[in-house]
Amino acid sequence: MEWISFEYVPSVYFAAEADKERCPMVEIYWFKRPVELMQKISSIFSEELSRVGINRVIIQIIDTLRENYFDLTYGAK
Repeated sequence: MEWISFEYVPSVYFAAEADKERCPMVEIYWFKRPVELMQKISSIFSEELSRVGINRVIIQIIDTLRENYFDLTYGAK
């Protein structure tokens, strides 16, 4: 089954230069996908953020190994 979820994690940006442009960072954790899909997803995030005035974004895609992924539910009946 494929699904997607979003989490908003507030953070504070620190830069050595006071005039350094701030930008959001998007981290995507998923099981290995083709590079073309990574580029497409990155483009979608970039385009959508530019619509609200954010012209720079850092996108990091992290491949998760299936054998290292656990989805556990405690107390389920």
